[in-house]
Amino acid sequence: MSFASVALCPALEEVVYFPGFVGRFGLSLDDPILIFLNIAESLNPMRVMESDSLASVKLRFQSIKGFFVKKQKVLYDGRELARDYVHHELTLDGENGENVIHLLIKNSSKVIAKPKDFSVEHVVVNHEIELPSLLKELISSTIEGLEKGNAPIKSSDGSGGAYFMQDQSGHKYVSVFKPIDEEPMAVNNPHGLPLTRREGLKKGTQVGEGAFREVAAYLLDYPMTGPRTFPHDQRGFAGVPPTTMVKCLHKDFNHPNGYSFSQENAKIGSLQMFVSNVGTCEDMGYGVFPVDQVHKISVLDIRLANADRHGGNILVSRDGNDGQIVLTPIDHGYCFPNKFEDCTFEWLYWPQAKEPYTSETLEYIKTLDAEKDIELLKSHGWEIPPSCARVFRISTMLLKKGAEKGLTPFAIGSIMCRETLEKESVIEQIIYEAEAIWSPETTEEEFTSTVSDIMDRYLDQCSLN
Repeated sequence: MSFASVALCPALEEVVYFPGFVGRFGLSLDDPILIFLNIAESLNPMRVMESDSLASVKLRFQSIKGFFVKKQKVLYDGRELARDYVHHELTLDGENGENVIHLLIKNSSKVIAKPKDFSVEHVVVNHEIELPSLLKELISSTIEGLEKGNAPIKSSDGSGGAYFMQDQSGHKYVSVFKPIDEEPMAVNNPHGLPLTRREGLKKGTQVGEGAFREVAAYLLDYPMTGPRTFPHDQRGFAGVPPTTMVKCLHKDFNHPNGYSFSQENAKIGSLQMFVSNVGTCEDMGYGVFPVDQVHKISVLDIRLANADRHGGNILVSRDGNDGQIVLTPIDHGYCFPNKFEDCTFEWLYWPQAKEPYTSETLEYIKTLDAEKDIELLKSHGWEIPPSCARVFRISTMLLKKGAEKGLTPFAIGSIMCRETLEKESVIEQIIYEAEAIWSPETTEEEFTSTVSDIMDRYLDQCSLN
């Protein structure tokens, strides 16, 4: 395997600026771009003008003595470049990986290597699943902003660590990063909440699992056409922003024990696309929200048994020239609990929730399948705990049965949510009744069937009322 590289370190920098070195090759440090190729321990400088195209640079590589590449690709950070001019750190891959050239190109009169002080990597759990282009672009734009020196900005809202990641210009946000170790009650939480490795702020949830739930909410937010095939770029029914797991390293995250640029300080968490908005539902009266926008969030929250839906985590945007209001649900770290005790839905008290679902929404609800959803989450790296899987099956069952019987979001949501902290919800009563006839020999499938029978009786009563 042929190999050529540039290693711009202080020692090399001294060689480059040694008297007569550059002049010996007829080059000047005033040239806009200089490349120094290290081939077989021989330093080979090459001049590249800003007007040079990628095609012309590739042709010049062919003339390098002792190095021939039959088929060339110019890559930046793992992505093939399609730009007209060369401005980046590049890698040139030969056919079948037989030849590789590593380059460092500087648009400066001084050839100085500036090491990166950050990293962002997608967490791959299943190599058979290709990352959708939307998420690839999300990670790429996040990296580009950091490369320009635009540091993460810590959010002042919420009880966990959340960071707004900026674009190249530094004038807008592109994503939001939530590290697992900075979740509420986690080891590096920036707000001083007491440390625990058990139940989170919401009953039925676990500290350190919020990022998985954020990603799971996006994965299960299918578009109207049904479950996504991967890769995909389709918008989900409820509009959960594209979300994925990443490993990120930066000094501006919360590091109580000090920081150094090493993998020991890398943080794993969820990276979610930032959604431009005019505020949250807390900032305006609910009377202006379209019925269909409220209904889509109700479907998501009932299905995922959301334990933390309030007006502050529903973004309000205006779409198109007509300025139609669009609601975007965010913050799903408290979905998929292992019990229904803390389920709360802000929209339950809005008049839109008492309107019946449309035929289109009813058709969407019919397509939902909890067992397929559980398998989908497993294929993406989260094997949902059995107790959480049980609640998810029951919540999906309630949504499907209630919708089929013509119940409104208010009626279905009222079955799931407690009227007061002390009074158990109807769904909790249904589960207790099923558990009363449960035996150690009862399978999960038999238990779910028992819950289904009892639920039918309660829902029939609701329909009569």
